[in-house]
Amino acid sequence: MQGWWRSNQALGLYILLIAGGLFLYIWAQPWTHRVMRDGFLLGLMPLIGVGFMGLCGLGMLLDPLRREIPETLEDIGWNDVWVPPAMLIGTGLCFWAMTRVGFVLAAPPFLLAAMLWFGVRPLRLAVILSVAVPVAVFAFFTTLGVRLPRGLLAGLF
Repeated sequence: MQGWWRSNQALGLYILLIAGGLFLYIWAQPWTHRVMRDGFLLGLMPLIGVGFMGLCGLGMLLDPLRREIPETLEDIGWNDVWVPPAMLIGTGLCFWAMTRVGFVLAAPPFLLAAMLWFGVRPLRLAVILSVAVPVAVFAFFTTLGVRLPRGLLAGLF
């Protein structure tokens, strides 16, 4: 049981618990039960997606290889536990900033930080990509007619 928390079975349990919590959260939202013009519930697709995540977690719990520890998790320790929450907090801050300053201004710092964290080198490439990718994404979605948050730059385009 020493390394059980690193096994496929433990990962399946984590996925199942998180998917279950997410399912209950979505189910409790009032928008989930709103009936659309086509007769489907607004929350149907998110609930189906979370349900499939739960099935994947259940599959990992019952899988014949459930007691194996993946190579990528053999050396993981408690010092590595902060990485996923830090990523979630960073993503949340980016979305919060998008509502205040807009997509084109909020995404580059987030992308630059993520690229440097994941080891994109050289720095010049990371800076160029962190500016070019959000501009290209913004242009693409604008062409499709999807409005991304404009924020402080709303008067320019």
